[in-house]
Amino acid sequence: MTARDQLAGYVALQRLLTRRAALKRERDTPPEALAALRTQFSERHEKLEAARVRRDALAAEQAALQPEADALREEREHFRKQKSHVTNMKQLSAVVSELDHVETQFKAKEDRLLEILQELESTDAAIATLGEESPEEKALREQAEAAWEQLRQASEGELAALETELRAVQTRLGDKAMERFKKLWVSRKPNAVVPMDGTACSACHGDLRPSLVQLVRTVEELQTCDHCRRLLYDPEQFPPSA
Repeated sequence: MTARDQLAGYVALQRLLTRRAALKRERDTPPEALAALRTQFSERHEKLEAARVRRDALAAEQAALQPEADALREEREHFRKQKSHVTNMKQLSAVVSELDHVETQFKAKEDRLLEILQELESTDAAIATLGEESPEEKALREQAEAAWEQLRQASEGELAALETELRAVQTRLGDKAMERFKKLWVSRKPNAVVPMDGTACSACHGDLRPSLVQLVRTVEELQTCDHCRRLLYDPEQFPPSA
């Protein structure tokens, strides 16, 4: 196999591997618009779950406070009745003191129950809103999911064809040439075989010696960049396939 044929195989491998990486990204990474819709949908459900947890906590607090408030109400009525039956100032002072204490406790419980009731109403409204995905939102999300699924399937089909092409190139190169490419790939991936950019390396952008540029163009032997040690080729001699 000539140096030119071997370099042509390496260039083909590099391009196929680059395309494979791009296809895998397309397959595995949802488009930004879909990612944004998924995030919005996820955040909605997180808020919904938080609202439900908060509602349960409020309901539990309400259930615990209501009997306490009812008991204080009865106790208040008891002291009010007792107040009307006292026979001296000492008894009156004691009853009034107890009544004031109960009134303070009762008011605190009632105020908190009112706050809970108001927050429950707003939380229920939030749950109702968060739990409903509008037909427009649902249609947009499902359309984006379907479009990405089509893209994923197309990528999978192209990947399968690409793998077949990769195996064919590897077979044409043979074991010895492939061993050299693998060593280069391990140390320089994802760009092990790179084109010259004028008289510079397109990977590291280091300037190339004029004699090296000429050697790359003649393709009598494989040449590497003096700076990054990647394999070089002349893009005019190895243009991408149409």
